Amino acid sequence: MQIGELAKATGVSVRALRHYEKQGLLASRRAENGYRVFRADSAERVQYIRLFLSCGFATREIAQFLPCYVDQANFDRESCPLGYEQHLEKLTEIEGLIAVLNTRRDRLRHAIANFGKTAVESLRAEDGRKQVA
Repeated sequence: MQIGELAKATGVSVRALRHYEKQGLLASRRAENGYRVFRADSAERVQYIRLFLSCGFATREIAQFLPCYVDQANFDRESCPLGYEQHLEKLTEIEGLIAVLNTRRDRLRHAIANFGKTAVESLRAEDGRKQVA
């Protein structure tokens, strides 16, 4: 399958596929005419890559555990411990970001509710915590 065909089959741009290949997520061989030729299972591999990108993983992170998904018919925490740990770490990271965003949203709501007041004391959230960016 040539790169254009893979792009069409997956809905991913040729540029993105080249990037995945450069990052070691996809492999191709060169045909005699110099065109990239991908394996038939590359479309499934691209779908995994897109899934993990949508979870917030970077391509370098995905490269470390992607083989568990595409090279093993069956795997678990013991056979892919690095991947499992990376998933837990990403979840912790995202939950931390959600907490920060929730705090910012609450502070913004408070500032909106007190819009027009100029005393900084009236703009601080009720919990009295120091305001941070």
